[in-house]
Amino acid sequence: MKQPKLTIAIPTYNRASKLDRQLAWAVNAIDGQWDEVELIVSDNASPDETPAVCERWKAGSDGNLRVQRQPSNVGLVRNVLACINAARGEFVWVVGDDDPILPGAFPWVLECVRRESPYELGCILLNFSTADGYGGAVIKEQVFPVHQDRRVVPGRALFEECAIADEAGMLLISANIYATQSAKTAITRWSAISDNLAFPLFLSGYAAAHGGMLIRAEPSLIYPHHTGSHLSTWLNTVFLDIPCAYLALLGEGYSAAFVRPRVLSRASLLVYAARFPLKFLKALDVYWRAARLQI
Repeated sequence: MKQPKLTIAIPTYNRASKLDRQLAWAVNAIDGQWDEVELIVSDNASPDETPAVCERWKAGSDGNLRVQRQPSNVGLVRNVLACINAARGEFVWVVGDDDPILPGAFPWVLECVRRESPYELGCILLNFSTADGYGGAVIKEQVFPVHQDRRVVPGRALFEECAIADEAGMLLISANIYATQSAKTAITRWSAISDNLAFPLFLSGYAAAHGGMLIRAEPSLIYPHHTGSHLSTWLNTVFLDIPCAYLALLGEGYSAAFVRPRVLSRASLLVYAARFPLKFLKALDVYWRAARLQI
């Protein structure tokens, strides 16, 4: 059986209606190109109508949709990593079940992976717009301030530039496409990855350090920005998960001159300490290790 050029993998949990819309986009986009693109759904043991939606789209794709269902809810990160580990394509694009993909994005991605070798290009970063919730007004037209597509080999310098420009944007799952084998290797390189919500930062950093990196200038998707409900999780991500990801990248060729300021720039820890005192104590070790790095 011919290896697909691209795997589109959709992790999902308990959002059957959103998954239904995303599968409609994916199946219609892939139509006629199933020899080059495989489609996977990883269902995180959803208690709603998700299995029925998957079965309907499996039939609608002539059996091409592959569904894997977790026996229990393993959490977001582990479900995404399961998508990557299940991928058979040369490149893997993990697409969130609720991120609207803009017209033209899929043809651009497919043409890109057709001409690129996964041994030379480690990752692709898709620019995106942000909106005020689902269907709301656009907040930011372009997260990464680039005016034309850029391909850099090796990709470490471009990764560092993008991380400095908007590291939060690099955490968006749907904005990252990886050379599959590079991503699978990266997962084995960091033992704490399955418990860290900044895992896309590490995966992209690893892939860029071991190959090239490409960023698309034109927005490929819209991120429906949320406020309030995810504040506690986001504070933990900002003050602990992201610094841990940077420190993990030290072992992958990134310099202390890059990592140290990325960690220590989070000087305003008082809010984090007040809300999460136990996690703050855990985070202190991370900041202490970063402060001791020799530049």
